[in-house]
Amino acid sequence: MLSNFSEIRKAARALTGSTVAVPMGHDVSSLKALIEASDSGLAGSIIVGSEEEVKKSLAELGRELPDDITVINCEDPTEAALRAVSLVSSGQAGMLMKGLIKTSIFLKAVLDKEVGLRTGRVLSHVAVVHAPKQDRLVAITDGGMNIRPDKEETKQIASNAAYIMLKLGADRARIALLAAVEVANEKMPETVLWEQIAKEGIEGADVAGPVAVDGAMDPEAAAIKKMTGPVAGRANVLITPDIACGNIFAKGFMYMTNTDVGGLIAGAGAPIVMLSRSDTASTKLNSLALGAVVAGSK
Repeated sequence: MLSNFSEIRKAARALTGSTVAVPMGHDVSSLKALIEASDSGLAGSIIVGSEEEVKKSLAELGRELPDDITVINCEDPTEAALRAVSLVSSGQAGMLMKGLIKTSIFLKAVLDKEVGLRTGRVLSHVAVVHAPKQDRLVAITDGGMNIRPDKEETKQIASNAAYIMLKLGADRARIALLAAVEVANEKMPETVLWEQIAKEGIEGADVAGPVAVDGAMDPEAAAIKKMTGPVAGRANVLITPDIACGNIFAKGFMYMTNTDVGGLIAGAGAPIVMLSRSDTASTKLNSLALGAVVAGSK
């Protein structure tokens, strides 16, 4: 099992032919991340966007285009999105990254019936964080896509995160359904739902809930609470009840600690990277390395 982002980046560099397709990736922020990924040996890229804008961004960055970054000239965002997605669905690229394009246009292309990356699964955001205290990687989901998922959606969201952890070498997905308490309480609807899901189980994974963060993450805290089972103190997938909790929890790691973070959209036919302009350079590279490892060697 990979235990931190240094190991994830090393694993990404060991792969051959890792390539990311980027619709409208000609802006300075996107291009800078792609050049850094190239410089770091993490992945090459195919930009589907404006050649003229790429030249302007390169001039602003004071760089030339690396050999493993190519540009397909396209001025129309809708066409660029479809062409970039097609590069992934046809196997010419292993992952997809959102450039300077509206999310609605980007995701519409992802779900296109002809060239898209549909799997029939729920799309969900998975933030992978390195928890230094336990020196392990943990997936937090979903803080970016699903507002308040129901039972079946939650199971798919959990399975999406479990898949990523298995691709990172986990022997088993150990899923904690997070709440403030460990017993069902009708005044806390998520605890009732979590109890139902825990009883039904999630295929191919260990699951417990409702569970507070301390009981999920720390073996000593779990022992004090007399928690037993494979998830107690050893969770590697943390499920939050809604998008607000997931977003606050993951960004709390990002902006209030020195924890390394990377994120992907999971549930599609290939990893999808959706970077924010506010993401640090480290987070952007972590996300691209994570996508490369999940996508695997060409």
